[in-house]
Amino acid sequence: MTDAMTDAVTLPTGLNPLQQWVLQRSIARYGKLAPELRPVAIERDAFLLSPRAIGLWVGLACGIAGTAYGLAVDPDRISPGFALLFALTIFGGLFKAGMSAWLRPQRFRGRRLWRLFLLVVVATYAGAIASFGGRLHEMVGKGMAWQEALVRVLWRATPLQFVAFAGVLVLLAALAAGRQQLLQRELARARAEQERDAVLRQATQARLTLLQAQIQPHFLFNTLAALQHWVDVGDPRAAPLLRTLTSFLRGSTEHMLEARVTLAQECEMVRHYLEIMGARLGERLRHRIELSADCAALSVPPGLLVTLVENAIEHGIEPALRGGEVQVLARRADGFCEVQVLDDGVGLHGGASDGVGITNTRERLRHAFGEHAQLRLQGRADSAGTQALLRFPIVAADPPG
Repeated sequence: MTDAMTDAVTLPTGLNPLQQWVLQRSIARYGKLAPELRPVAIERDAFLLSPRAIGLWVGLACGIAGTAYGLAVDPDRISPGFALLFALTIFGGLFKAGMSAWLRPQRFRGRRLWRLFLLVVVATYAGAIASFGGRLHEMVGKGMAWQEALVRVLWRATPLQFVAFAGVLVLLAALAAGRQQLLQRELARARAEQERDAVLRQATQARLTLLQAQIQPHFLFNTLAALQHWVDVGDPRAAPLLRTLTSFLRGSTEHMLEARVTLAQECEMVRHYLEIMGARLGERLRHRIELSADCAALSVPPGLLVTLVENAIEHGIEPALRGGEVQVLARRADGFCEVQVLDDGVGLHGGASDGVGITNTRERLRHAFGEHAQLRLQGRADSAGTQALLRFPIVAADPPG
């Protein structure tokens, strides 16, 4: 039975010899507690045996000594031995109640606290009668009725008893309330950590889902089919395409696992993507990327620009027989970073609505930069085609550290 309890109770590391000796011999007692109370009891006992508890023990010893001395010098001549025993009983019970309130604060609230208060009243008055027993016997011996003598003894003890009762009641209630608040804060912190972990897991899953949506099967299949054909016929474009595809896939996988990437890194992924699509579409696709130096280090959620460029090619360039050009232009403007993705393809048709990629990009942009961030899709004023304008505040975009 003891071995089973030992296995169920785990003592902390870094204990001093006294803590190790006492806690090892208390394992059976810890094993009888509920599993959720064991670490609290072990932590409490380890504290009481640590140098940090010296002040508590000194205060307890002074309280016992002061009470015993006050009773011993009483004019009713209570014996020193009884005075010490009475002080030890009172302060020992108070100490035990305090430790119990720390371990199970719910037991020292409401009716339970009042029942404990009444128990202390009865016990303390019983101690008072025992303390003044000699005086009570003397008054009865002088002819005073024992009822009157008892009332006088109790009345004499009453002011001190009620002060002691109130002190005990307030102390235990405050200790239990403080411990309960501490447990509630710990519970709230644990729940917050669980929620944060859940959010992180969801964010990771969302980034992986975005990666899977971004690297669409038809994109991979079409690229691999073109690559296989070029390898079979010995086309010199096969090797550059393979290197570019490898760089794109490696970068996409790494970046999608990050919360933020720099605009320079994002533009590098866009360049790889455009080179792959350019190898497939040939002269039907031209591209240009211009990233101002003061925007290169700004951070954005990964995949934003790749999504916009993919959207421009799929809905603008590929449907146009003549093909077209995709431009990615990033610059600062009035405390914001503006990124334009321009194409001169078929343009927006009537009744067009946001697809999954654009909707997801808007949501990620709002989550990263707040309501000041914008993403607009509109027809170009200078030519045919579409303009995607991405705008976000620079301060929010570039977090410290």
